[in-house]
Amino acid sequence: MSSHGRLGGKVAVVTGSGQGIGRGIARLFAREGAKTVVVDMNEAGAKETAGLIQKDGGEAMALKANVLSAAEVKSVVDQVIGKYGRIDILHNNVGGWQKEAHDTVVDDTEQEWDRLIDLNLKSTFLVTHEVVPHMIKQGGGAIVNTITINAFLTQPGTAAYSAAKAGAFQFTRASALDLAKHNIRVNGIAPGEIETPLWLATYNNLPGSAQVKASVLARIPLGRFGTPEDVAFTALWLASDEARYVTGQIITVDGGITAGVYP
Repeated sequence: MSSHGRLGGKVAVVTGSGQGIGRGIARLFAREGAKTVVVDMNEAGAKETAGLIQKDGGEAMALKANVLSAAEVKSVVDQVIGKYGRIDILHNNVGGWQKEAHDTVVDDTEQEWDRLIDLNLKSTFLVTHEVVPHMIKQGGGAIVNTITINAFLTQPGTAAYSAAKAGAFQFTRASALDLAKHNIRVNGIAPGEIETPLWLATYNNLPGSAQVKASVLARIPLGRFGTPEDVAFTALWLASDEARYVTGQIITVDGGITAGVYP
């Protein structure tokens, strides 16, 4: 694999990249020349992603970590700096929701509320907090956060998840303002209906799953569900020098769902 791609010579850390969107992003970053660090609490998934990258001729390192633990996040960053000496790109992709769609103000316990807020918001803070000092020291970097359209177009049964994603939306923009003086760009991606293992498990868990999916599909102007690669191509652009004058932006990747009422 050539090291002269759009990310040639850069070091990229992608959290939650053991499967789904994160795996798609990690593989594309590596194909474009980045030395890619795959971070996931599922060690087998992280190793599988790294193996796929290496099979394609890229360079990857798999690290198991719970990004809700400040100590484990620090360990990951220390290992990356120890091996590569820098982190040019951080993609905060960790997140998740309830498959059962019982995430409501009535049904959520305090513990479940905290779990979803931490998973979808605090994790982004913890990893960014640990990586940014190294980016400042080296003179810049690019951060991309996976947010999802729930930040501004929510649905029943996603109260804590949507609240956390709305927080991640504004955290991204506020961080972009704070870090611009250090030549660190911070942007976000808001995916819509993307076919991932968790997405499939969620829909398959619903009564009348086929009918529900057909109803959702009918509201997507481009006429199909998204793939991890659809999100990855946007992440690649935001992480690359082609987006060198872009910061504080949230790019929606949803096939047109949020464009308006359809059909």
